[in-house]
Amino acid sequence: MSRILLVEDEKNIVLGVTICLRSAGHEVEVAEDGVDALKKIRHDKPDLVLLDLVMPRLNGLDALKTMKENEETRDIPVIVLSARAQEEDIRRAMDLGADDYMAKPFRPVELLEVIEKVLERKKA
Repeated sequence: MSRILLVEDEKNIVLGVTICLRSAGHEVEVAEDGVDALKKIRHDKPDLVLLDLVMPRLNGLDALKTMKENEETRDIPVIVLSARAQEEDIRRAMDLGADDYMAKPFRPVELLEVIEKVLERKKA
Protein backbone atom coordinates (compact mmCIF):
# COMPACT_ATOMS: atom_id res chain seq x y z
CA MET A 1 0.00 0.00 0.00
CA SER A 2 1.60 3.24 1.17
CA ARG A 3 5.02 4.04 2.61
CA ILE A 4 4.54 5.93 5.86
CA LEU A 5 7.15 7.67 8.00
CA LEU A 6 6.20 7.72 11.68
CA VAL A 7 8.02 10.50 13.54
CA GLU A 8 7.64 9.66 17.23
CA ASP A 9 9.96 9.29 20.22
CA GLU A 10 7.65 7.36 22.58
CA LYS A 11 8.44 3.65 22.17
CA ASN A 12 4.94 2.42 23.14
CA ILE A 13 3.28 4.70 20.60
CA VAL A 14 5.78 3.63 17.93
CA LEU A 15 4.99 -0.02 18.62
CA GLY A 16 1.20 0.44 18.61
CA VAL A 17 1.05 2.62 15.51
CA THR A 18 3.52 0.41 13.63
CA ILE A 19 1.45 -2.71 14.33
CA CYS A 20 -1.73 -0.89 13.28
CA LEU A 21 -0.25 0.39 10.02
CA ARG A 22 1.49 -2.85 9.04
CA SER A 23 -1.66 -4.87 9.72
CA ALA A 24 -3.44 -2.56 7.27
CA GLY A 25 -0.78 -3.27 4.63
CA HIS A 26 1.35 -0.13 4.92
CA GLU A 27 5.15 -0.02 5.00
CA VAL A 28 6.40 1.85 8.07
CA GLU A 29 9.69 3.57 8.80
CA VAL A 30 10.36 5.36 12.09
CA ALA A 31 12.26 8.53 12.95
CA GLU A 32 12.74 9.49 16.61
CA ASP A 33 13.14 13.25 16.15
CA GLY A 34 12.72 16.02 13.63
CA VAL A 35 16.34 16.00 12.45
CA ASP A 36 16.21 12.28 11.63
CA ALA A 37 12.77 12.75 10.07
CA LEU A 38 13.94 15.45 7.64
CA LYS A 39 16.84 13.26 6.49
CA LYS A 40 14.53 10.29 5.88
CA ILE A 41 11.90 12.44 4.17
CA ARG A 42 14.43 13.90 1.73
CA HIS A 43 16.06 10.53 1.05
CA ASP A 44 13.06 8.15 0.99
CA LYS A 45 10.15 10.42 -0.09
CA PRO A 46 7.40 8.62 1.89
CA ASP A 47 3.77 8.76 0.74
CA LEU A 48 2.72 10.20 4.11
CA VAL A 49 4.29 11.47 7.34
CA LEU A 50 2.77 10.97 10.81
CA LEU A 51 4.40 13.67 12.93
CA ASP A 52 4.55 14.17 16.69
CA LEU A 53 5.11 17.73 17.90
CA VAL A 54 7.07 17.25 21.13
CA MET A 55 10.42 15.62 20.32
CA PRO A 56 14.10 16.05 21.10
CA ARG A 57 16.55 17.97 18.87
CA LEU A 58 13.97 19.45 16.46
CA ASN A 59 10.29 19.67 17.37
CA GLY A 60 7.49 18.70 15.02
CA LEU A 61 6.40 22.23 14.14
CA ASP A 62 9.91 23.22 13.09
CA ALA A 63 10.30 19.98 11.12
CA LEU A 64 6.94 20.60 9.42
CA LYS A 65 7.91 24.19 8.55
CA THR A 66 11.24 23.05 7.06
CA MET A 67 9.56 20.26 5.12
CA LYS A 68 6.89 22.53 3.63
CA GLU A 69 9.48 25.18 2.66
CA ASN A 70 11.45 22.61 0.62
CA GLU A 71 10.26 22.21 -2.97
CA GLU A 72 11.17 18.49 -2.98
CA THR A 73 9.15 17.63 0.14
CA ARG A 74 6.35 20.20 0.37
CA ASP A 75 3.76 18.00 -1.37
CA ILE A 76 4.17 15.03 0.98
CA PRO A 77 1.05 14.90 3.19
CA VAL A 78 1.50 15.26 6.95
CA ILE A 79 -0.82 14.19 9.74
CA VAL A 80 0.14 15.55 13.14
CA LEU A 81 -0.30 13.10 16.04
CA SER A 82 0.09 14.96 19.31
CA ALA A 83 -0.97 15.00 22.94
CA ARG A 84 -1.07 18.80 22.55
CA ALA A 85 -4.67 19.42 21.53
CA GLN A 86 -5.02 23.12 22.27
CA GLU A 87 -6.63 25.16 19.51
CA GLU A 88 -3.44 27.22 19.12
CA ASP A 89 -1.31 24.10 18.46
CA ILE A 90 -3.81 22.75 15.94
CA ARG A 91 -4.11 26.08 14.12
CA ARG A 92 -0.34 26.56 13.98
CA ALA A 93 0.22 23.06 12.55
CA MET A 94 -2.51 23.53 9.95
CA ASP A 95 -1.15 26.99 9.03
CA LEU A 96 2.30 25.44 8.49
CA GLY A 97 0.84 22.91 6.05
CA ALA A 98 -0.36 19.87 8.01
CA ASP A 99 -3.11 17.99 6.23
CA ASP A 100 -4.82 16.82 9.41
CA TYR A 101 -4.35 16.77 13.19
CA MET A 102 -5.17 13.95 15.60
CA ALA A 103 -5.00 14.31 19.36
CA LYS A 104 -3.51 11.45 21.38
CA PRO A 105 -4.85 9.10 22.47
CA PHE A 106 -6.69 7.94 19.37
CA ARG A 107 -8.15 4.63 18.26
CA PRO A 108 -6.32 2.69 15.54
CA VAL A 109 -9.42 2.62 13.33
CA GLU A 110 -9.65 6.43 13.51
CA LEU A 111 -6.01 6.75 12.48
CA LEU A 112 -6.51 4.46 9.49
CA GLU A 113 -9.61 6.42 8.42
CA VAL A 114 -7.73 9.74 8.54
CA ILE A 115 -4.77 8.25 6.64
CA GLU A 116 -7.10 6.98 3.89
CA LYS A 117 -8.85 10.36 3.67
CA VAL A 118 -5.57 12.28 3.38
CA LEU A 119 -4.11 9.87 0.81
CA GLU A 120 -7.30 10.04 -1.28
CA ARG A 121 -7.13 13.86 -1.26
CA LYS A 122 -3.53 13.66 -2.47
CA LYS A 123 -4.53 11.45 -5.41
CA ALA A 124 -7.40 13.76 -6.42
